Order: sequence, then structure tokens, then C-alpha cells
Amino acid sequence: MVICQSCGSEVDDGAKFCKNCGSEVIVEEENRNVSETKFCSNCGFEMSQSTKFCPQCGTPTEGVPQVANNTNNAIVNSDKSPGLAAILSFLIVGLGQIYLGLTKKGIILFVAAIISGFLMLVIIGWITWLIVWGYAIYDAYNSGEKMRNGIPVEDTIDIDNLF
Repeated sequence: MVICQSCGSEVDDGAKFCKNCGSEVIVEEENRNVSETKFCSNCGFEMSQSTKFCPQCGTPTEGVPQVANNTNNAIVNSDKSPGLAAILSFLIVGLGQIYLGLTKKGIILFVAAIISGFLMLVIIGWITWLIVWGYAIYDAYNSGEKMRNGIPVEDTIDIDNLF
């Protein structure tokens, strides 16, 4: 164990930041055995339930929704711009989702746009492409806003809530 220079509390070996005050500490290889853990919403680092600041990146952990193991592919807390995500999806369908870290959703939308492109040989392709393109822009902005506000965002397309 290392002692924090700022607050004097014990810090796990290998931690970059104090779990109680968030100040930076000297880093060594970490050896931990924690039974009750939570995960940092910013970097995914595993830490004990009593930790107030992530030892890896220094992000406050209290009052922030936690995503355990990220098994549901949800992304929480992002400082990425929702407006930029919408602009990227305007330029290339699905690019805004990829920018936000929702890679699976971005690829699904991109493939749907390609399929719609092939369907443009038949009139219906123009309609489906506009729907996919509009949804990609809308979803990129809304997903970015949710992530900015700490609301978990799934990396899937929820067809039930489209309309």
C-alpha cells in the first residue's frame, strides 16, 4: 500500500489517483483482491464499492450510474459532442454512432444504408435510405445527449421505441 500525499489515506498499489481525494499518486504494479467491486463509468477500471474516485483515471464514482462488467454493451458518461455526432452521421450514415463508441449500432446503420443504396434501383430505395439516414442523425444526437447526462446507452437499435 502507498500513502496519498494529499489526504494521507491508503492507496492501492498501482493506482494512479487516490480513491478518496482524487489526487495523483506514484504508480506501481497493482495487486488487488476485491470481493465487492464496481466499474469506472469513464475507463471501465474495476475498484471496490467504497472508492470515491477511480484509481486509474481519477473520475468521481459517487452519484454516477455504474455499468458492471459492461455486459449489456451500455456506454455511460461521455464528453463527446452530440452535435458533432449528428454532423458525422449526416455526412456518413453511422459515423456519429462510431464516434460515440456505439460501433455495433453504427455498423448496422451503415449496412442498412448500403442495402438501401442497392434498392435505389427500385424506387423504394430512396425512401428507405432517407429513413435510415434521418434515423442515424437523430439517434447520434440523442445518444450523445444521453451519454453526456450519464444515462446508459445500449449499442443496439431498439426497434420497439422507434415510433
